[in-house]
Amino acid sequence: MRIVSNLITVVIFSIFSSVFAQQEKPDTLIILEAVEIIESPVAPQSYIINSLDRRSIERLPARDVGTLMRRIPNVSGIRKGGAMLDPVVRGFKYSQLNVQLNGGHKIEGGCPNRMDPTAAHVDAEDLRGIEVIKGPFALRYGPNFGGVVNMKTKQPLPRREFGINVGAIMAYESNWNGFKQRLSVDGGNDKVFFSLSGNMKKYGNYKDGNGNEVKSAFEKYNYTAQLGVSPFKDNYLIVSFDRSYGKNVMFPTLPMDEREDDTKLVSLDYKAGQISNTFTAFRAKLYLSDVNHLMDNKERPFSDTVVAVSDIHARNYGYRLDGIFSFGKNDVTFGTDYEHILKDGDRTKTRILEPTMPIMTEKLWNDADIQNNGLFVLYRRTFGKLLLDAAARIDYNRATSGELQLLKMGNVVYFNDDVNSTYANISASMGGLYQFSKVFSLGLSFGRGVRSPDMSERFIILLPIGYDNYDYLGNPQLKPEVNNEVDLSATLKFDHAGTLTGGFFFSYVTDYITAELIPETVAKPQTKGVYGVKRFYNEEHVFLRGFEITYRSPASKKWGVLAYAAWTRGVNPEVTKYIIENGQVTGKETVKNDPLPEIPPLEGTVEFFYRFFDRKFIPNVNLRMVSPQNDISQASAEDKTPGFILLNFNLSYEFNQYLKVTGGVSNILDKAYYEHLNRRIIGGKGNMYEPGRAFYINLFFNI
Repeated sequence: MRIVSNLITVVIFSIFSSVFAQQEKPDTLIILEAVEIIESPVAPQSYIINSLDRRSIERLPARDVGTLMRRIPNVSGIRKGGAMLDPVVRGFKYSQLNVQLNGGHKIEGGCPNRMDPTAAHVDAEDLRGIEVIKGPFALRYGPNFGGVVNMKTKQPLPRREFGINVGAIMAYESNWNGFKQRLSVDGGNDKVFFSLSGNMKKYGNYKDGNGNEVKSAFEKYNYTAQLGVSPFKDNYLIVSFDRSYGKNVMFPTLPMDEREDDTKLVSLDYKAGQISNTFTAFRAKLYLSDVNHLMDNKERPFSDTVVAVSDIHARNYGYRLDGIFSFGKNDVTFGTDYEHILKDGDRTKTRILEPTMPIMTEKLWNDADIQNNGLFVLYRRTFGKLLLDAAARIDYNRATSGELQLLKMGNVVYFNDDVNSTYANISASMGGLYQFSKVFSLGLSFGRGVRSPDMSERFIILLPIGYDNYDYLGNPQLKPEVNNEVDLSATLKFDHAGTLTGGFFFSYVTDYITAELIPETVAKPQTKGVYGVKRFYNEEHVFLRGFEITYRSPASKKWGVLAYAAWTRGVNPEVTKYIIENGQVTGKETVKNDPLPEIPPLEGTVEFFYRFFDRKFIPNVNLRMVSPQNDISQASAEDKTPGFILLNFNLSYEFNQYLKVTGGVSNILDKAYYEHLNRRIIGGKGNMYEPGRAFYINLFFNI
């Protein structure tokens, strides 16, 4: 509570300071010496792009990036713990999404159960925006199957004259008894500029709407150093280094918790503009991600029998180069990219009740290696009212690993040395945006996106990594998965009535990667309580369809309304359901048109706000409505999820150029609810409920 009282004191002091300053100097004119460009204008596209800007992020209780993404239509998150949600876009998840940092920086997590997906290694306070490009159309960012999630971080900017700026954030959130702090220093001139920052978060367990405590505590720390130079006009080089630490991150739905995580992110970005009349831009990026991830089961009830510790090292490095050429009304982009993923790690088991028994060591990853070389070309041209976009890329993907082997007491449980695979994947898209009038435009896009199997799908060795209760086994000979998608979008824009946008999509996925039960003569389960072993394989085809619709009131009005709704449904035309009796598989049956698992239900959100005092004070009421999810997968033994309605409130107030305050109440009615994508708590304790009512306050200082 001391933190809360300190924050309130700072707010009251700032209010009085602001009032007295205005009374003493009513005619004072403040001239800003520097202007920060938050974002460049987004060019029109034939496909849907959603974004969350920095102002929207600052008014929310931003615990982690995955939670923030839930604010974007048709974007959800798989919750396994208090933070580090794994994003789902239109029903696509995991490596079906191309999640990256600053337009090309890839990160490979260490945990087989994805407790540390890409978004978990980025601090929400470092973001200047999140961009979600839906569909397999944006091919310049690497292989794109179901969509691109581009997390954009704050970067140093050149200044007309030398100067230094200091910023700080202090925040508190009740329920979790969580607090976070940030300190940043940036400065420089038009030739050399820099940025230094550090973040700290410490959150406890939260209580759900029923008053039950959920183990969700976590600690996160990171610091970032960036240096930029601009030796010539329109030439910029920025070197970045980020190191983050995770400690004691609780995941009650997984067999282990994150004990420690040490992540290093290094990147070099170079941009040059207007090199010649035709060569209009060149961009280059080099990056390295290094993740050391330590997990254990010491907080689990069965740790008094066997203590298991997993230590995993994941590394990802690569580059991206592209150049833009303009010939009259034609814009052509040529580029190449490369990604190299390396993963290795062991799990050690110590028998507490049998101290004389030897410590067991098992390979989770055995020097697994995936490399992807890509070439891409983009074309854009305007024909009167028609904007045409086309793109194509080819990827040469190759993978290998040490032999897949599991030993138990010296005996071979599983062995496979056929671990090499090579694929040449071709992706392409074409779309058009037709401007019928100043009011109405229509977009239509077709795309084919191909992705090769990921680390888990190829090389996992008998671990329970799925939604259902089975051990999973990788298949190094899986074929690439192909998404054939069509998107239709429309926009109605009225100067005094606002903007209405919407779209429909249909995806026909071939060689869909899923899993099937295999006999115990091939591999026996190694995890207590699972029903058997499933191995990944390619299903012939599945399909998904859905829509999004958004209304936004005119920015010129003092009042405002933001409303959106989204829905997705996926179907597997024919799938095998395994019959479970007394914890054993006793038979199977064929299910026709079975819904795909882990697809969120229909939901809608409405926000009302008003801009007081020359847009400095903005209260906002948010109403979120989620329908029950009854379209559940029988084959995956999904459960139906009840619907719910949430009422939230937030506000922001800019006292002056030095202080801004945001805050609010989440889940005002203290509703007890859980999302359809929330995993079940280990030990048969039911679904993981979302937090109950929570008050929060964020203070932003800028000097």
